[in-house]
This record gives sequence, C-alpha cells and structure tokens, in this order.
Amino acid sequence: MMVDFKKLFNRKNHKTIRPKRPEYEDKNVQPCLPKTRNRSLSVYESGQNTSGLLWKLPVELRRRIYDEVLGHRKVHLLFEFAPRKYRRDRTNKKEILEWRWWHCICTWDQTMDSYSSGIWFDRCKDVAVNGNPGSSTGMMGRLKLDFAILLTCRQIYSEAIDILYSTTIFDFGTRQLLCDFPSLVLPQRFALISAIEMIWEFIDLGLSPIDTKRTQLYRDMWAMLAAMPNLRHLKIAVASHECPDPAPPDLKEVWLGPPKQLGKLDVFVVLVPDSYARSFDFSVDEGSNFTLDSFPDIVTMHCM
Repeated sequence: MMVDFKKLFNRKNHKTIRPKRPEYEDKNVQPCLPKTRNRSLSVYESGQNTSGLLWKLPVELRRRIYDEVLGHRKVHLLFEFAPRKYRRDRTNKKEILEWRWWHCICTWDQTMDSYSSGIWFDRCKDVAVNGNPGSSTGMMGRLKLDFAILLTCRQIYSEAIDILYSTTIFDFGTRQLLCDFPSLVLPQRFALISAIEMIWEFIDLGLSPIDTKRTQLYRDMWAMLAAMPNLRHLKIAVASHECPDPAPPDLKEVWLGPPKQLGKLDVFVVLVPDSYARSFDFSVDEGSNFTLDSFPDIVTMHCM
C-alpha cells in the first residue's frame, strides 16, 4: 500500500493529520493496546533486500547510528486525557479533548542542582506539567526524540526499536502511567526497559490508621519492578506530606520494606522526604540492595 505523504503531513502548518479515533475521546476509559491485530506485522528476515545507503553499512555501524538517534537519553513521558500542555487556558487554542501521548528528552543540567533538592524543580517536567511554553530546545524540555528512522523500513525498525526501549531512562509522569504501561506497549518491549527514574506521590502512606489498600498498592508497584527482567537502574522518590511527630512505629517498614523485593541493581536509590529521614531515623542496613537519600517535603517545597 502506497502512503500518500501529502495527506499524512500538512506542510503548511507542519502538523500531522491523524484520523479521529473514538476510543481516544472517552475520558473515562483509557485506551490500551488491542489484544489482537487486524493484520500481523511482518518481521524482517536476514537476507531480504532493503534499499538505501544505510543498509550497505555493517550492522555494528548501523547500531551506532541508532544509538546516536534514539538511545541513552532520559525521557519524560505522559499519557493523559486533555493533557495540561494542550489545555485552552495555557495555549489560548482549542482544547484537545482526547487521550494523547507527550514526551520530551530531559535537558535538565543536574550539575547545577543535586537530584535530591531539584526533584520538584526539574525544568523539563515544568513544560509537561505546568504548561510553560519555554523554548524549542534546551532547559525547557521541548527537545524530542526523532522517531523518523523507525519508519524507514522493516529492517531498520527491527534493528532499532529494541535500542529505544533498552537504553532509555524512563521518567513516567505519574504512578498510574507506570502501572498502565504494560497494557500500552508490547510485552517484549516493556521487558526490555532497563532504567526508570520517577516520583511516586502518595497521601498518608502507612500512617495510622493504616490504609491497607494504599499500602498494598505500594507493595504491588515494587513487585512490578521486581518482575522486570532487565531493570538495572532505578531511582524512585516516594513523596508524601510531612511526617507526623511522633511517627507510627511501623512506618519505616511500610516505606522501606517493599524495595527489598528487588535484587541488586547497578543503580538503586530510594528517596524519602526530609522530615521522614530526620524524624524517624530512616536508614538501611549495610549490604542493603538499595541506597537511601532524601529530598524536601512537598509542603516545605510549596511554601518556599
């Protein structure tokens, strides 16, 4: 089937023309990957002829090209209905009432700010969460991955797609997106993910009276990470409001017990609010599978 690129791309305003998808217009039902395909995706087999100069390069050089284009970047990722980035009160344009993906490459210069103190002021996330228009590239986080290379042919797609998933550091915009992601991508793609850095926001996690539903969700999320076969790099900031004084005696186990489900990783950091670290002697034993750090409390940060 020939692709009509004139219809696919509107060169006048550089916007992609996409067909309306009814399932993406229901805010009460999040779309997911269909269980079956209308037509099987043909897989590239070695020996098939593919046109273009790239095909003539050795596979090692092609992989280096894929690495440069798609690999080894931290990417902020959102999937939500009527994303804040597209809302009328922020863009002065027609509000887009549909489920939509949004991403940007992280360009936050962490040499100017420590991870722990800057976690709430990531300038890349600012454009995604707060709708700050910013610049087209640089610190305001509008730098995008270039997926065009994946659309070139079956051979390049089959060679490059695994590099995208296996080398990217995923920063999921919400806990819900992390939980839903396995239903939004192919299982073999999700299994390739090797690195995650993100914030989990909870309210009163483990405080008396203990909310068993919330604490079970917390345990389940760590169990989900523990089941990921290729995960090697993990930084999770567990955010909540300031720790009460005195703190419940079992609070430490509620927070720091579930990460023990994971084995040793190359990088494994759990961050807790400063008030928890100060008020309740949060610490890990020598030889723990993760290291512990802290960051300013939500309430503290909002009052600054």
